[in-house]
Amino acid sequence: MQFDLVIKGGTVVSPGCRSGKLDVAIEGNRIAAIESSFPPDAAARVVDAGGLIVTPGLVDLHTHVYHNATYWGIVADPVAARTGVTTWLDVGSAGAYNFGGFRRWIVEPSHARIFALLNISSIGLAAPTWELANLNYCDVDMCCRIVDVSRDLILGIKCRMDANTTGGSMEPLRRARSAADNCGLPLMVHVGIGPPTIEQVLDLMRPGDILTHCFTGHNMRIVDERGLLLECAKRARDTGVVFDIGHGAGSFHSIRRGR
Repeated sequence: MQFDLVIKGGTVVSPGCRSGKLDVAIEGNRIAAIESSFPPDAAARVVDAGGLIVTPGLVDLHTHVYHNATYWGIVADPVAARTGVTTWLDVGSAGAYNFGGFRRWIVEPSHARIFALLNISSIGLAAPTWELANLNYCDVDMCCRIVDVSRDLILGIKCRMDANTTGGSMEPLRRARSAADNCGLPLMVHVGIGPPTIEQVLDLMRPGDILTHCFTGHNMRIVDERGLLLECAKRARDTGVVFDIGHGAGSFHSIRRGR
């Protein structure tokens, strides 16, 4: 027997690799070979994947997994096991005050790989809203200090911009912009209910930044009432701002109009 395991008869979907109905052979903890077919005695164990998709682990770039410590968190591992999402990006559940607990109690025990965007609010998503209403929590220097000692996990800065979170102020976004620039990291901005306006938000975004919940059903979406892309969104797209749908359940109405 040549291999430890052959996954047989599945449909391989793998960017940068062969795709189609193929067999995948595994030796130790590595993919050893991908062929149209291996003989039944090629491996100690054969798994029939007929009718199934065989793919490298998926990446979800918008999650909240700081469970039992923040308002929105779920437990990553059970979901990872049944969905094939092996790499998770938690977008702003933790801020500077509680990132140490996120590392110790969420990232380190998890079988899934978890990375993070650090919330510009030092308390993260401890409550459903208002984490940016008190500007004492928007401490750029502290945010950057946590990034500097956590670059193995922190991939960017997160800021929620809607009236329920900021009270309509642009100052949290300006501070998030400063933190991202000082740290050399991208910025993800959540939009929902204005003020501010989507134009004001996009004016502070740079190439490589991410606008999330871009099809929100509220008044900061990137399409107008006719479903046409706003001019400010076109400019942002052309300069390299990335649009992220975020959770689809809150955006389907706007997506239908924008098709």
